[in-house]
Amino acid sequence: MIRINSEDSMKTIVVVSICAVLLIGCSSVANVQTDDSPVTVQQSVAKNVKVYSTAKTGQEYIVLGEVVADADAGENAAPAVDKLKVEASKLGADAIINLRLEVDTGYWQNAIKATGTAVKFK
Repeated sequence: MIRINSEDSMKTIVVVSICAVLLIGCSSVANVQTDDSPVTVQQSVAKNVKVYSTAKTGQEYIVLGEVVADADAGENAAPAVDKLKVEASKLGADAIINLRLEVDTGYWQNAIKATGTAVKFK
């Protein structure tokens, strides 16, 4: 028969908690609709949101707002950009312009922050 005392239980809880935090990882997202955007725009489909590194899209557009997303991504910015597209779609965007990527070196892995401007094509 194995007996577990309260000290062992506390150690187990701490170890499990730390592992859970490490496995879940850190990510955050945000969007803000600016005052110069239309009030009634329906949510779009995230996978259809196009991403541009500049403001030049070849089409006229209306600015909807700013979007921000970051994710523990190692060397791959795709997870952060995918989250950015989801946030832009919540504003009804067809595209994100002026994509900016920042890499923050962490202890376990790199965090990549993606920011941009959500726009709706006219």
